[in-house]
Amino acid sequence: MSSSSLLPSSLASVRGRAQAGHWKLPAGRALSLYPRERGVLEITLGRVWITAPDIHGASVDQVLVAGERLVVRPGVHVVIEPWGCAGWPAAAFRWDRVPSPVRADWERSVAQPARELAQALAGAAHAGVRVLAGLWDWAGLPAQPGGRGGVPCGGG
Repeated sequence: MSSSSLLPSSLASVRGRAQAGHWKLPAGRALSLYPRERGVLEITLGRVWITAPDIHGASVDQVLVAGERLVVRPGVHVVIEPWGCAGWPAAAFRWDRVPSPVRADWERSVAQPARELAQALAGAAHAGVRVLAGLWDWAGLPAQPGGRGGVPCGGG
């Protein structure tokens, strides 16, 4: 097993960073991935042997075949190697950046409910004022100057 760079089949790297895209990995080569962003590794051709840490940090080996995916967290070291089978000595995969769920869900899970809460609180404040005014009138208390009820302007 020797280490090698990717052979791009669609997109090249820009400013030293590999872009999302479709990549081919020849037989007998291994590739170390050190993603800076959360991404999805999807096998598009053949099968690969992957070594990556589990949630406890222990290295775990697994085999992925065409059509299978692996979500990779930023900063995780993943080693990928084609595991040749009859007629498919090489492998190909896609690497696509996945927005962080925290950022992707911000509008839906925080911003929108915050707006709804602000509207509800404004409505509650308005309703509270109306309840107090109603209680004031119901108790038969004299109207405040400039308020509702009581003697109309100009005498009576």
